[in-house]
Amino acid sequence: MKKLGVFSLGIAIFAMFFGAGNIVFPLTLGRDVGSGISYAVIGFILTAVLVPILGFVSTILSEGSYKKFFSTIGKWPGFIMIAFCMFIVGVLANSRCVVISHSAIIDYLPTSSIFIYSLFISCIIFLLTFKENQVVGILGKILGPIKITFLFAIIAGVIFTFKHIPPTEYSISKSVMAGLKQGYFTLDLIGALFFSHLIYAAMKNKYSHDVVESDQKLIKKGVKAGIVGGLLLGVVYCGFGFIAALHGPEEMGIAQDRLFSDLVGKIVGPTGGLLANLTVALATLTTAIALTTVFADYLCFEIFKDKLPYTYCLLITILINLGFINMQFSGIMKVIAPLAVLIYPSIIVLSIANICKKFWAFKYTKQVFFATLGITALFQYIL
Repeated sequence: MKKLGVFSLGIAIFAMFFGAGNIVFPLTLGRDVGSGISYAVIGFILTAVLVPILGFVSTILSEGSYKKFFSTIGKWPGFIMIAFCMFIVGVLANSRCVVISHSAIIDYLPTSSIFIYSLFISCIIFLLTFKENQVVGILGKILGPIKITFLFAIIAGVIFTFKHIPPTEYSISKSVMAGLKQGYFTLDLIGALFFSHLIYAAMKNKYSHDVVESDQKLIKKGVKAGIVGGLLLGVVYCGFGFIAALHGPEEMGIAQDRLFSDLVGKIVGPTGGLLANLTVALATLTTAIALTTVFADYLCFEIFKDKLPYTYCLLITILINLGFINMQFSGIMKVIAPLAVLIYPSIIVLSIANICKKFWAFKYTKQVFFATLGITALFQYIL
């Protein structure tokens, strides 16, 4: 951990973020909007890159503490929001990662049920998260670079088969709105609030023996790492969106969790398809590692107040996730979608308000948060 630099931290951030939703939704977007993809990726990058990085920066300014981030809305409202967000990303999004991982390799292991597969993956996750302080190092130095190399190789190989994108009836505004909506469902803003804890802890560990490093310098390093991770995410999203747009008509009717496997298999053949799907399995594994670590840490220190060892909390986390995996991707998304639409706007506003409070002593953080949450609930459930 002592040799982790800004770029390695940025790769770790990318590896944490780029999981199941980050594979499925840019592909779904490209397939659906077709020739409107150039405009759709603008909306997607806004909600799936810029907004999460905004949340990441806001939490880094709170010294990587999601408790401090949510404390500005009050003790109990903050506690409830943390529990609510933890359920979304630590349980639902985590289970979604395993489901997508299974969908990627099922063609090569047809006799492997999702339950058996999830048990196997859970054992791997446990081994890689057993030592919490090593997680960012594993992601930044090992799994992250492998993941990026494979993803960029796939995108480059497919883009070279470039052809005319089939026209669709999506207007510019409709394409942008479609991108905004699909970007919501990556859940990266919520994940950013908790991943920043791991990143900040990793930086503190690195510089703990360097007395000249101030908290302000650590924050600057965290922000730089967030920008690196965001740029990598943006490039991959654009690549995935255009790949799906090029072959959109061929993929209509394919289930979202099977879209990548089917698309790449048709384009690059069985051998390339195997490599691509192994890449997806790796991509979702790295995000599952980060989410598992975050949720286990939450159970250990916030729920059990450090009275239950981290190892036991890790086992509890894995068992909880195993219970949700059998919902499959569509079932998990039926739960995630309305929850994400409900809380995303208020968390975006809270991120901005906390930044304004940090730099300009903004005093109405609590008011703007609850006003946004109330208006969103009004439009979603009443109007």
